[in-house]
Amino acid sequence: MKGRLNTWLLIVVAVCALSLWFGKDLVRTKAGGTPVTGAGTDSPREFEGTPIHLVVLNGTGKSGLARDVSLLLGRTGCVTERIGNAPDYELEQSFLVSRRLTRRQATDLALRLGGIRVIREWDSREGEDAVLVLGADCADLTSSLSGERK
Repeated sequence: MKGRLNTWLLIVVAVCALSLWFGKDLVRTKAGGTPVTGAGTDSPREFEGTPIHLVVLNGTGKSGLARDVSLLLGRTGCVTERIGNAPDYELEQSFLVSRRLTRRQATDLALRLGGIRVIREWDSREGEDAVLVLGADCADLTSSLSGERK
């Protein structure tokens, strides 16, 4: 009897684990508790109540800049997926590459980041909504994020 019970318990645990693993992208919940099916995951995300997922790249020679800025981004409704270095370390201006955001969402986010330039590059294959590339003018961006006024 004990062996049979262990077998059924193992089957139940395996089914639950497989359901969680394969079903994690089928249903998402918005902040208001409204379920959203996975069919629309390639469409632009709603800005209100749903965090924007960003990759932050350092385009300057200043060490740790992407990490420091990523810590401030939570105030803008963003979640930093990963940080790294841009291929070029001599960028003069910061900019936002919008991959999945609507024009309105990208413009609103750019204003929250101090009015930086937005480049639209639709790509539903990537997991992030946008890429923030930091340039030499990032002091303006960080002061906007920290709420300081010049």
